[in-house]
Amino acid sequence: MSTLPEITGLFERLASNLTSLDPTAKNEDCLVGVFNPAISELNRSLNLEDEGSGVRVLDAALSLMCFKAPQVFESRVEYLVRTIVAIISSSISCKVSRFQRQEILLIGSSISRGDCTELIEACADVIGRLKVHGKLSLLLSYAVVRVAALSSCYLYLSPLTPILREQSVHERSNNVLKLLPHFPGEYSHKNHEIPFRLLLWYLDPLILKHDVSKILQDTVDRPFLCLNKEFHERMDWRSIIICLAFSPTMFVETRALLHNWFLSTGLASVLQLLIELVSVILDVVSRPLWWGISAEMGSKLPFSAAYFPYNHHLYRILSGSLSPDSFLHLVRIINLPISCTGKHSRPTIKKMPMKISTIDHKSLWAAAMNFPDWFFFASVLLFSEKSFEDDFYSKCGVAAPGTEKKHDIEPLCFSSAAARYIAWILSPADESYQDLLADWLAKLSGSWPLKQFGSDTYNKEIADYSKKLKKHRFPVYKGESTLSKEYNYKTIGLWLKEFQNIYLKIRNKTTSSSAFCEPILSYGLRFRHSVLFRRIPLGILIGCPYHLDEFACEMLLHYSATGTIPRYTGTRKHLKLDSEGYNDSVVQTEEYTKEEAAAGASLVFRLTDLVVSMAATLFETEESGLEFIFQVKVKTCRYLIKCIKKLLPFNDGIMLMDLFNRLLQWRSNQGQEVFQGCTDLDDVTNELRLKLCSL
Repeated sequence: MSTLPEITGLFERLASNLTSLDPTAKNEDCLVGVFNPAISELNRSLNLEDEGSGVRVLDAALSLMCFKAPQVFESRVEYLVRTIVAIISSSISCKVSRFQRQEILLIGSSISRGDCTELIEACADVIGRLKVHGKLSLLLSYAVVRVAALSSCYLYLSPLTPILREQSVHERSNNVLKLLPHFPGEYSHKNHEIPFRLLLWYLDPLILKHDVSKILQDTVDRPFLCLNKEFHERMDWRSIIICLAFSPTMFVETRALLHNWFLSTGLASVLQLLIELVSVILDVVSRPLWWGISAEMGSKLPFSAAYFPYNHHLYRILSGSLSPDSFLHLVRIINLPISCTGKHSRPTIKKMPMKISTIDHKSLWAAAMNFPDWFFFASVLLFSEKSFEDDFYSKCGVAAPGTEKKHDIEPLCFSSAAARYIAWILSPADESYQDLLADWLAKLSGSWPLKQFGSDTYNKEIADYSKKLKKHRFPVYKGESTLSKEYNYKTIGLWLKEFQNIYLKIRNKTTSSSAFCEPILSYGLRFRHSVLFRRIPLGILIGCPYHLDEFACEMLLHYSATGTIPRYTGTRKHLKLDSEGYNDSVVQTEEYTKEEAAAGASLVFRLTDLVVSMAATLFETEESGLEFIFQVKVKTCRYLIKCIKKLLPFNDGIMLMDLFNRLLQWRSNQGQEVFQGCTDLDDVTNELRLKLCSL
């Protein structure tokens, strides 16, 4: 086994050889004089005699084989690099050590962590000059980083008494930073090889933090990015995802990092990135070939329990299909009390300070936050009619799932479970406050007038309308639906004011309750009681899109995006006559700000993604799912157009390009255009295209 001085000596020889090469020289004849000493030295090393015919024979042989001095020199550099790589790699071993009747498995490098620091430093000195020699720089840096990652940061006086060497850890991190500029950003790996990026993460966890921060910065700066699509199409992002899939330990650390950032900042973009990251990792595990992972490597990926070691039983439910029965099962698994009478009081409990362990990355609450489908499904249940299975499923054109215990569950239990689940998401630790929230939500659910009416007449209208849609494989835009709209913008506006008053009361309660929280939780609490609370009314739009006109949907969307209720005014000069001969004044909304328009458009895109995800598990037939998605898109279209028009005057090329790409994606179902004939949407799409051409 070579010692460290011998290895560093080879690095010195490599540096000397690289120095003798002048890459700026253009005249090959000028290079001959430079390389002749090198060739003569090579001759002397290959011949036993210092002087004699051997040298002349080799010179003549090289000349006859048409080898030129630079080629000889490059070959010498290549074989010197491969020699260093072979020597370094040979230091890695796996063996069993016996100590006092015990056997210990030792895996790693025989080169100590302190010596690896010197090794990385020697590699950093030559790696930049090796780039002109093709893949030699990557080959050498990979070997050095691999050995350093497998070396131990502990000093063993005996196999059972390790001592941490903190100084070597800090020195190694500083030297690894010198190799980062030469790190290839694209993803490439061979079977049975650890990816280069993953080795760097093991060497210095700050590199992982840096990689995640860069993605988060793009997410914040570019709100219209489709993260799922970007993770697959951007090679540097895909490299990060695949490395996380190869190392469940690093994924757990990344998820904990993002969760802690969310708790400390309360930023919706952080939570959104965390949600997408969890979704993408599950997708990589389920279909590795689509992500560019070979079948051999994909078959070796661990099961989902490795990525979610805490509360894995809950993750199995959360990643499963949506249904009322599975939702009730989820609520019971979380151990939330369900009251079929609508009352959610518990015995008086003395208020205790909230512990961060109740909402850290290992908690049940953190798991539920990674799957927002269930929160919005609970919002749908909260505002459903008396019988969810007989009403919601019939409106969406899907058969309700049959279960033996279906008739044993009172319909009120669904809305009660929904209220309890939402209250738990908003207040996971304070049980008394959670009860108060659940009671308020139950009363709010009862005040929603749609729950007071039967749906026989309405279901007949839905059935007739569905027959017309069945003529098309994909739903196609046919203008405004002729279905009756029980609730216009005036009804929704009054209801939202009542909802807002409840929110203000809850916010005041939260302010007084926040004194019992640890400081790191303050921003997370603000998020839950602002963004998540105003997302609750979206359950009306998702579950009852047929009952609402576009103006009512616009109010719901604008409130959910900004927290403000838009003001509408009717004007006679805009009086129009619809296809049914019904007169009503067209309502005009006050001007949105750029921030409100961006938040509104982003909400529409994310809501549609959410509905697509829900439809994939809610419906038994693809046709019913597509119809459901289409109806939500139709109801959100008017608001989206208004938001886009507000953003058009701004000369932000990147934002407008992201918006344009997202709009094209939104307009289609499975790649097929479904908004043919919608002139307003066509006009704003063309305006956006022309704007991009002018920038």
